[in-house]
Amino acid sequence: MTVRAIINSNKGSGMVVGLFTLLILSAFGLSFLSVAMSAVVSAKRTDISARALQAAEAGVERAISYLRGTAPNGTADGSWRTQHPSANPNNHIADTFWSEDLPNGDSFQLCVRDAGGGDATKIVITSTGIAHFGDATTTKTIRVLLERAVENVSPWNNVIFGGVGQAGRSINGNVKMRGPVHLLGDGESFTDIDGDGKWDDNEPYTDSNSNGQYDVGEPFTDVDGDGHRDAREPFIDVNGNGTRDPALTVTDIAEEISGNADVGTNYNGMPVKLRNKIPNPPTKLFGGENVETLSAKLRVKHGKVNISGSACAGYPNIPGNSVKETLDGVYVSDGWGGNKGASSVYSDNGAAHGYDLGDGVVKFPALIDPYPPYATYADYLADNSLTITGPLSFSTTSFSLSDDKGNSITY
Repeated sequence: MTVRAIINSNKGSGMVVGLFTLLILSAFGLSFLSVAMSAVVSAKRTDISARALQAAEAGVERAISYLRGTAPNGTADGSWRTQHPSANPNNHIADTFWSEDLPNGDSFQLCVRDAGGGDATKIVITSTGIAHFGDATTTKTIRVLLERAVENVSPWNNVIFGGVGQAGRSINGNVKMRGPVHLLGDGESFTDIDGDGKWDDNEPYTDSNSNGQYDVGEPFTDVDGDGHRDAREPFIDVNGNGTRDPALTVTDIAEEISGNADVGTNYNGMPVKLRNKIPNPPTKLFGGENVETLSAKLRVKHGKVNISGSACAGYPNIPGNSVKETLDGVYVSDGWGGNKGASSVYSDNGAAHGYDLGDGVVKFPALIDPYPPYATYADYLADNSLTITGPLSFSTTSFSLSDDKGNSITY
């Protein structure tokens, strides 16, 4: 009886050990499950926080686009504010907001108001991004101080303004550019019939029934690999070469400045006789000095700028001179090339800034652009300009004048 009891006792201890082991494994499993669930919750919190921040950043960009373009109230001069007209700039309680929903279900709220302090050029943008996950909501707020500057960016306010590009896309030799230079390098606009975001150019096909048009089922070459045959989409042929010119790429040259060419913001180097016939440029305070300046900037939206040899964009600042040597700003998105490149760029903001005017703010004016109520601007000119069809004869008369310095000028 005693031996049998001992044997039975050993069998019971094995069961106890097994149960104890099972409890330990269960505890480890629950621990791992808890850690996994915590990691999932943490990941979700990180995701919703990041989304809220992205929504706030989107709000800032939208506010800037409204201030630079057309705002919700229809203004296009940067005067748009979300603040109630009677609000005190220092009283945030009186602020009103502009809200927009984003495609992913998140949203942002904007408060755009004057910074106050008597400086009407400074604007404060407060953007709150709102992201949702289930019943949870996370917000992130960004506040940005902007300084509003008024600049004439009309195509006609440039010494050189380019749209699609020119043959060779280069400026060589002793070309002296005095004033702003603005090159877009945009592609010619087109009608995107199939909505794929790119221009389609009549993919080749086999006209099996010889009817002069493509019929569904006829073999074709899928040039762009989109799975269907694309007809030629209409485009505006700005330069009249019969083909659509695409936007310049980062490897294309938008401008090549070589030899003794330069871009300058003063009239230094101009022949004396010509200089005497041109009024002095406006003056402004720069570096503590009152200097003459043409307020020149170099802007290139698409394409690279090559600078080689003795060419340069701007000149080093020389204190004590009566003129400004450095360019007011350089904005080149696709970088620099040539054997000098950015090392020959002298600008108030350096040479590392990309194009600053975005899309649609400035475009190349073309005679074939719509001009309501006329179909094109060319039609408007034809209907409103003076047209002389007969022969013309010109005669010239020269005369001389003396300025207040005793210099004689002949016209």
